Amino acid sequence: MVEFLVLCAGVAVFLLVVGFTMPAAPLKRDLDLSAVRNRQLRPRSIGNSKTMRGLANTGVQRAQQTNAQNALYLGQLKRANWYWAPGEPAMPNPRAPFWNLETLWSEKLFGGLVYGTFVALLLLMVGLVLTLLGLASLLPFVVGALVVGGGTCAMSFAAPDEALRGAAFRRQREISLEMGYRLSELRSDVLAGSTIQRAIRNMSRRPGGPFVEELRRAVEVLDITKDDTVAMDQLIDRNTDNDLIVEFANNLKLVSRQGGQISPVLDVLADVAQQRMKIQIQSQARRNLQEMTRPIGLSSLLITTMLIIVPTVVGLVSNLTF
Repeated sequence: MVEFLVLCAGVAVFLLVVGFTMPAAPLKRDLDLSAVRNRQLRPRSIGNSKTMRGLANTGVQRAQQTNAQNALYLGQLKRANWYWAPGEPAMPNPRAPFWNLETLWSEKLFGGLVYGTFVALLLLMVGLVLTLLGLASLLPFVVGALVVGGGTCAMSFAAPDEALRGAAFRRQREISLEMGYRLSELRSDVLAGSTIQRAIRNMSRRPGGPFVEELRRAVEVLDITKDDTVAMDQLIDRNTDNDLIVEFANNLKLVSRQGGQISPVLDVLADVAQQRMKIQIQSQARRNLQEMTRPIGLSSLLITTMLIIVPTVVGLVSNLTF
């Protein structure tokens, strides 16, 4: 009976670890928001539960506060291309787990409550079974449930922050890499006789990465507002930490307002972007080399432990016993 309970506890812990470490599947939002009524967008998981409704209201109240934390979250959502709101020129990113401050705070609060409660109840159930069998006392499991459940709640509450920060960093790095060769294409189009606006429109029609996506979005804003400055301001607002794309947008605004040649600016920016692309590729190669050596080191440690350390410890224990 004891072996069976230990096996069940081990399986439960394994499933818990797999649930936390397994990457989340991308959400599918193949949905035309213009044709959906408000009642169809009501979160079904809330239902009539007062707890869930209170949690949702708390998330909305947190999102409506004007503070540095919400400003940081909003900037990261835009840099990660996860942000969406009514009036945005592009549809929501289908891979984004949340797309505004309200859904971000709801994810944090809901995840902390659910996972923290689940872990605490799991430990309490194991402790209750062992107590009923007379194999342990319930008090240590109660304390452990409070500590481990609280720690799990804190980790789940902070998990969306790490996911958002990582997504924003990766996308801005990809934009810088893509600019290493896209700016050269823009420069070639301008030297061939196209205006910079025409060159950007031509590039936005081609398949590409996040930089082309940003240019496509800027063209959509330009088509709506008929103002280059507004389009470039939104491009800067969505990529505030990327000084390369900020410099690119500011120079386009300057040319649009005061005239002049954009070719020399594109020459300088293309050279800087190519240098940064080389540096990022070299640093990524070094990181890949370090990652390759880790499995080799772990395998060597495992083999050494199984062939040398374990037999030595067993031999010492046997000599001490007999």
